[in-house]
Formats: sequence, structure tokens, C-alpha cells
Amino acid sequence: MSINKILVHTQYYENYGFHEGNFHWKKKGGHTFQIEMDADLLMYTDPAEVFSKMVECQSNDLERFKYIDHEIQFQSPTLLGTQADYIAVNKSLEEGDPTDIQDFEEGLEDLNPIIGGVDFSDSLDQLNNLTIISPTNNSNK
Repeated sequence: MSINKILVHTQYYENYGFHEGNFHWKKKGGHTFQIEMDADLLMYTDPAEVFSKMVECQSNDLERFKYIDHEIQFQSPTLLGTQADYIAVNKSLEEGDPTDIQDFEEGLEDLNPIIGGVDFSDSLDQLNNLTIISPTNNSNK
């Protein structure tokens, strides 16, 4: 038995008619609940039905939640970056910045063409200079 964190994803609604004494629900994005439990229990029950009822109990006249999906979180998420990283990448995309391609091509020059004692430098040049011959154009014979 191992305890895992289960993330329960829901649609979040707000009642815009509450102050007038009626119900006017608007979708306002997602909300995630979590529960720590033995994930094996999910195989022997109907988790959609159980989680739907559980999130329904979290609802009231001002807000409500509708079950969408769940996931078992086996490990902590990996940090993707920072806000500054996001802004920098977005800026490079907007400017069509080719530095990534240039860095890749410069890295190719540093490759060692000797593998297992065999010099493949001629083979690499041939591969880099390949031309595609179409079946209808056999002028390169």
C-alpha cells in the first residue's frame, strides 16, 4: 500500500445571480482539489462517481464545482523555468530569433567524425550534401 496524491480537476462556477436571490452560474476556470490516498482503491471503485459526489459537497449557493478528471501524482512536478525565462523565450519567438538554430549548427562543427577508430568525415560530408532524386527525373545517373 502506497499513499499517493490524487489531483481532482473540476470546472469552477460562480453564481452571478446570488445577490438577486436567483441562480445564474458562469464558468470561471478550473479548480484542482487534492486527496492523499492509496491509489489502488481507484481500480476497485468508480472514482468519477465518488469524486463527483465529493466535489459536489464543496459547492454552495455562491460557487460550485463539477468533476472533470483526476490524475495520480507519482512525483513532484519538475520546475519548467521562471517568469523571466518565459518572457525571454516569448521575446525570441516574436523576433524570429535564429540563435537556437545557429547554436545547433555551430555545435555540429565540433562533432568528432571518428567513431570506433573509423574516420567518417567523408561520409558526413556526403550525408550533408545529399540531393533528392525524384523517380521522374533521373538526370543524375
